[in-house]
Amino acid sequence: MTHENITAKVLALDLATTTGWADIAHGIIDSGSRSFARKPATKTRPASTPGEPFCLFDAWLNELIRTAKPDLIVYEEVYRWMSSSAAHAFCGFRAVLLKTCHYKGITVKGYSPTEIKKFFTGKGNAKKRHMIAEARKRWPELNLTSDDEVDAIAILHLHLKNTTNQRATNL
Repeated sequence: MTHENITAKVLALDLATTTGWADIAHGIIDSGSRSFARKPATKTRPASTPGEPFCLFDAWLNELIRTAKPDLIVYEEVYRWMSSSAAHAFCGFRAVLLKTCHYKGITVKGYSPTEIKKFFTGKGNAKKRHMIAEARKRWPELNLTSDDEVDAIAILHLHLKNTTNQRATNL
C-alpha cells in the first residue's frame, strides 16, 4: 500500500497481548503483529513472570521506534474490555507506550474503537470479522489474517484521513 503525498512518519498500534502495528514512511505502509503472551511452564523452563510481556513489549517498541523513527504514534484508546485480563494487558502496554514516548519526545494520539470501526467499515460496532473482510476487500493482494494487524492499519488510515482533511481545511 502506498500513499505518495504523506511525508510524516506515523506508527499505529493496536495494543493487546498480540499487538498489531502499521507504519508509514515515504508513502509506503508496512504492517504486522507481535505476540507478547505469557508462556506456560515446560519441563525445561519456568512459566513467564507476570511482568515479562511488558518487558518484551518495551524492548520491541524501542526497537520499532529506532528503526521506524516515527514522528507520531497513534493507537486504539480502549475504555471498556471483555475481561479483566484484557484490561490489565491493555493498561500495561499503554503505560509502557506512554512512558517510552514521553522519554523519546514522540507525540501520542489515541482513537476510540467506535471511531476506528465507523471510519473503516461504516459501522461503529463492527466485529473483528467485519474489519478483516473490509481489509480484504480494500487490499485483496495482502495476506491480512490477524485482526490486530487490520486494526492497526485501520487506525493508521483513520489518522491519515483526519490529517489530510485538517490540511485541506487549513488551506
